[in-house]
Amino acid sequence: MTVLGLGGSGHDWSSCATDGRELVAVDEERLVGSKYGLGADLLAGLSRRACLDALATTAEDVGHVVCCELVPRPFYHSFRKRATVINHHLAHAYSAFGASGMTRAAVLVCDNSGSLVTGRKDGPGPREAETISGYTADESGIRLVHRVSGAHLVDAASESAYYQPGETDNSLGHFYRSASLALGLSYTGPKTRYPVSEDGKTMGLAPYGDDRFTDQVAELVTLLPGGGVSISAGKVNHVFERLVASGEFEDRAALAYAAQEVLERALVHCANDLHRRTGLTDLCIAGGVGLNSVANGRILRETPFERVFVVPAAGDNGISLGCAYYGLHQLEGRPLTGLPALRTAYLGPEYPTARADAALAASGFTVETPDDLPGRVAALLAEGKIIGWFDGRSEFGPRALGHRSILAAPYPASVRDHLNDHVKHREWFRPYAPVVREERARDYFDLDQPSPFMLIVARVTRPDAVPAAAHVDGTARLQTLDAAQNPKVHALLGRFEELTGCGVLLNTSFNVAGRPIVETPEDAVEAFAGMQLDHLVVGDRLATKA
Repeated sequence: MTVLGLGGSGHDWSSCATDGRELVAVDEERLVGSKYGLGADLLAGLSRRACLDALATTAEDVGHVVCCELVPRPFYHSFRKRATVINHHLAHAYSAFGASGMTRAAVLVCDNSGSLVTGRKDGPGPREAETISGYTADESGIRLVHRVSGAHLVDAASESAYYQPGETDNSLGHFYRSASLALGLSYTGPKTRYPVSEDGKTMGLAPYGDDRFTDQVAELVTLLPGGGVSISAGKVNHVFERLVASGEFEDRAALAYAAQEVLERALVHCANDLHRRTGLTDLCIAGGVGLNSVANGRILRETPFERVFVVPAAGDNGISLGCAYYGLHQLEGRPLTGLPALRTAYLGPEYPTARADAALAASGFTVETPDDLPGRVAALLAEGKIIGWFDGRSEFGPRALGHRSILAAPYPASVRDHLNDHVKHREWFRPYAPVVREERARDYFDLDQPSPFMLIVARVTRPDAVPAAAHVDGTARLQTLDAAQNPKVHALLGRFEELTGCGVLLNTSFNVAGRPIVETPEDAVEAFAGMQLDHLVVGDRLATKA
């Protein structure tokens, strides 16, 4: 029986469908071509349709539809008579543990805000929302062991307004989001007046700052006994705006540094308490704050947890995955540890070869089918060429992991500036990520576990070998890859190392600033035509601009 999970809140809508064996998941943004899905017609629900089509089923044949309390009603309106609505943080927890493949683990969920603990979605309030939740999970289910909540202020004259970001006390997600907004690192798309904070940019800016503001910022976050935090959202907003009032880069970088440092301390505090409560050594992480890969690395290094798993779609798009797992477990009666775990994040729909060939044929590019594609592309990369790489099903989540990627040699250091200035057209301070075969990772990075989803930052031990993929502080948000996960890129890494002696490639998402990552073959061809890329790989084909 097909289970359909729907995710998102005021943005990042997504769908996930499963028959209990296969998972198909895709973000609405990839199909509507608008970042974070802003302006999407949720009644039409292109991601819903794409996931069901991929499983060769119809809406009428769906047995269970599950969404969380923050998913806007229009997204599940056509299924309203058979929809099961669950708690937001619980859906996050299901996404992390279900995907992990672990048999027993603690689960930490941290975001801007989740389901209401008290009050109503509409009306004047007061209302209080969950901000941090800790769980234990095993084959029998997921159980709440600890929760932090705070007053939630939102312009909720109507229920539809509730789904936009508000201001929440005792929220590490709001704390970091407020820093991003004060720094001007946000995105406002069509048909919405609510900015989406781009917290990954703040994380990338932080290493350029000093500690001039750290003590002031730390005073805004009180770490309480029992794993709690006390934060005034209004005070955070006021202080952050004041600290960067000069507009000087040094002040902006210092705020990013302070916000990052204080966030890391608080998350280590929360994780240590969750370990104390549970005694478990495996930890799963979800919620938007889980995308802070620097903090994830610090949790791995500084807490008693021995293994840390972060679901690739840790933000609200991952709610659809968690809802699908909930449906299989709670509504279909499947053991939670018997669900399809994620060996890879390649959950998008499959596009037939004929469709890719048609897109290339109409492009006017020179197209060939090399006998040895990894060897041919490795030679081009060794010459300093930059390659758009489109292959198979798209990644679920915000990271390109070798199916919708731009690949380059990780040297010289100027490659980073060229990509930022001329290819991606994004902020100069933003770093790029390395991809490395899992068996070679320890030769370049200080990391004792795999990092297949690019969600853990580690120290680079050979920065001279990968200067374009090492950040200014000597760290990298790396992706490790074994042969089963992505045979083509794994082979490419091996051939590149044979030619150059370097077993690492620079890997970034196949898009330009302000646009979603490409999804379809047509998207890839169109993006390649408008970008300063040297070659495009589509499946087994290699295209060059005429």
